[in-house]
Amino acid sequence: MFKKIMVATDGSQTSIRTAELAVGLARLSGGSIIAIYVVDVYRLAHLPGYAAFPSLGSRLMELMLREGELAISEVGNMASDEGVPFDSIIAEGDPSQEIVKRSHKSGADLLVLGRIGRSGLEKIMLGCVAEKVVSHSKIPVLIVPAVSK
Repeated sequence: MFKKIMVATDGSQTSIRTAELAVGLARLSGGSIIAIYVVDVYRLAHLPGYAAFPSLGSRLMELMLREGELAISEVGNMASDEGVPFDSIIAEGDPSQEIVKRSHKSGADLLVLGRIGRSGLEKIMLGCVAEKVVSHSKIPVLIVPAVSK
């Protein structure tokens, strides 16, 4: 079935739920997990003051990388608890592009990611990582709905 499952995480409740599902699938299929966290450097570069205050930019980047490490370690702990082999990737760039590129490079045969609920104008203007990944991925993609409030 699925031998290498890549799961995208950002530390949110939806991505925790997504990781639980991915780890469960990996356990059932005798596969492994690759967790990926992508620092969205393009969104970061558009923050007010980012270019004007280089120390602010480097501090924000440091915080985002730390957030990524925490999100990845949470998935790693889940995998360990279930006896599922685990690997991780922390990347920088456009999240949808990096997820698709890294899934291909790693030999993953399934991508699992959460979908944050967006609607209307926000969805049209900002797009959605999940939708972009589905559009460009060459492997199956499992989308987990956002956690309802």
